[in-house]
Amino acid sequence: MENRKLEVYTFIAHPNRKPDESVTLEDVFGNDLYVKLKNDFANFVDTFPPLMMDGKTSKIEKIEVEGQIKSIFKHNDSSRYINGKIMIGDDDGKEQDVVQNNRDKTVLYTKRKGQSVERPYYFMIIIPLGLKYGFIILEREGKHSAKGVFDKLLKKFIQDNLSGLNCKINNFVESEIIKEYLQNGDYNSITLSQKIVSSDRAEQYLGTYIDGSKYKIELKITPLENSLIPINTKNKILKNLEKNNGFFEGDEFKSIGFDDDANVKVVATKDGNTRTIDLEDTLKIRPYYTIAVADNSKGFSEFKDINKEAKKLIKGFGLNIL
Repeated sequence: MENRKLEVYTFIAHPNRKPDESVTLEDVFGNDLYVKLKNDFANFVDTFPPLMMDGKTSKIEKIEVEGQIKSIFKHNDSSRYINGKIMIGDDDGKEQDVVQNNRDKTVLYTKRKGQSVERPYYFMIIIPLGLKYGFIILEREGKHSAKGVFDKLLKKFIQDNLSGLNCKINNFVESEIIKEYLQNGDYNSITLSQKIVSSDRAEQYLGTYIDGSKYKIELKITPLENSLIPINTKNKILKNLEKNNGFFEGDEFKSIGFDDDANVKVVATKDGNTRTIDLEDTLKIRPYYTIAVADNSKGFSEFKDINKEAKKLIKGFGLNIL
């Protein structure tokens, strides 16, 4: 089992330059976006020109099943979603050697310019009935994300299939859900970070200060064994979220480089789901959803396993869309 993150977004379709006039996705001038996605999205992804994505390639992942090549692309008519695995290839315009992980670093082959290295990502698009917005769930592994390419694909698909409408994609933020995690979840850790450190503080830690330099201090609090984060600490974090009151009291933290401009990041678990909640900007809460999934033979997430975890996560929101 390995940890992955799921990123959740909402999106709307709207006339050009009129984002406040979003349309109901099941009936866009007589077209149902779900039906369009179910029937045409896989081929659209497979045939999308790399020149329109800064040289990146895209295709639905194919696997061999009982001697037949099949796409990892599914749909569910009752819940109105499509999901699957998308392969995204990136050619960085450089020639690079691929070497064996041994003492001699034996060169196995050379990746030429114009050749892309593909990486698979899980995705799901949900088009609930009666709503003017849909949901996107994307897999993220470390620094690797499908977000940029997937944005372009979906926006172009909507433009081509829904009478030239534009698409706006936003981070999914459900304030009541976040408050529930912060108030009633079990805290795995609290990380405090100060992005810019003064010259005096830099000298305190580093012994000297290089003019113009910037540093960041991080302090991570992790409860061990059967320990818990105190209720008073949770209340401070909730106040920080709701009123931007600041996390710190007294001068103890300030003496080691933290003040009320410091960022607070909480990793909390509730009902078996773990989330990282970043309170860097109280108006832009950014929840990331951490899951543990089994790997396939190639070391990437197993589709059935990550699909099960994605559906579990969405159902946990209590939105009644699955």
